[in-house]
Amino acid sequence: MIKLIRPTKPAILSSNEQTWLDTLMTAIKKYGSYQDIPKDEKTKLISHYRHEQIKSALFPSSFNKCAFCEGKPQESGNIEVEHFFPKSIYPSKTFSWENFLPSCRKCNDSKLAHDTGLEPIVNPYDDNPDEYFRYSDILITPLKDDKKAKKTISVLGLNSARLMQPRAEILINLHTFSSNLEEALSELEIADTTLKKKHKARKIIESLEIMEQLTEQHRSYSGYCKSYLDSCEAYKIARKTVESFVEQQN
Repeated sequence: MIKLIRPTKPAILSSNEQTWLDTLMTAIKKYGSYQDIPKDEKTKLISHYRHEQIKSALFPSSFNKCAFCEGKPQESGNIEVEHFFPKSIYPSKTFSWENFLPSCRKCNDSKLAHDTGLEPIVNPYDDNPDEYFRYSDILITPLKDDKKAKKTISVLGLNSARLMQPRAEILINLHTFSSNLEEALSELEIADTTLKKKHKARKIIESLEIMEQLTEQHRSYSGYCKSYLDSCEAYKIARKTVESFVEQQN
C-alpha cells in the first residue's frame, strides 16, 4: 500500500451528487431502510457512482492499481469504485467523492460491508501507509502493534496467498539483484584501471536502475519493493559508491 493523493472531484459528480442523494434518501424514507429498497430499484438508484467520468477521474490517482493491495486488474480482478464507508451502513455517503477509492474485486470481496466507522482501517488517501505498516519477508505487519493496521490487514486479507505469492517472486528477484550488487561492488574495488572501474560502475548503475524501477508508483506492489530497498544495505552502499565514483569522474 502506498500514499495516494485524492484528485479533484469530477464535474459530473459536482453537478449531480445532491440530486442523486436526495432521490436515494427519498427511497430509503419510503421503504424504511436502505436494505428494504427493492433490488432492481436500488441498483438503478445507486448506479450513478459507477459513471465512466467518475472512474476516469478516480482510477489514475492509484495508477490504475488497487488502492489497498496494489494489484493490477490482470492480477487481482477488475478495479472498481469502492465505498470506504459501506453504502449499506452509510447511505448518505453513497455519492461522496471522499468516500470513493479504486479497489480490486478481491479486496472488495474481502472488505464486504465492514463497518469502517466502527472499526477503522487505513485509507491511503487520508492516511500514510508508511506510518502503519512494514514488511517482514513476504508478510505485511503492523508498525508498533497498531490496532488500525492490524484490522486493515485482517479485513482486506493482505497476507493471503494471492498476495504472498507475488511478493515471494519479487523478493527472489530483489535478493538476486542484491547479491549481484555485492559481487559488482567487490569487483569495482579490485579493478586496477580507470576503464575497468568505469565498466564495473556502469554495471552497478544498471542494476540499481532496475531495482529502482520496481519502486515506481505505477508498478504493481511498488510499496513492497520500496520497503525492501529502504532496508537493503547492498543497495544503500552501491548507491553511495556510484554517486561518489561519478562525482570523482566529473
